[in-house]
Amino acid sequence: MENYQTLKNAMNEWARVTEDPQMLVTYEVNQEFQVDETLTLKKAEKQGEKRAIKRVALKMLQKGMDNQAISELTELTDEEIEQIRK
Repeated sequence: MENYQTLKNAMNEWARVTEDPQMLVTYEVNQEFQVDETLTLKKAEKQGEKRAIKRVALKMLQKGMDNQAISELTELTDEEIEQIRK
């Protein structure tokens, strides 16, 4: 029953928003902002993960591990490992 009321409230709100052109534009801009923000956060998260993996790979190199083992464990390419090595 609660789901029904939530859906009904959402539909009523959508009807109210679409009746007012200014409100609709505001809603669309807000939605675009939220999508952009989500994509930006995901991109930053992936960059952070990549940096962490590269730090681990550096420690592996310092311990004398070979490129093949590092690549298998980190999924870094040989080129990426060689860049870390420098």
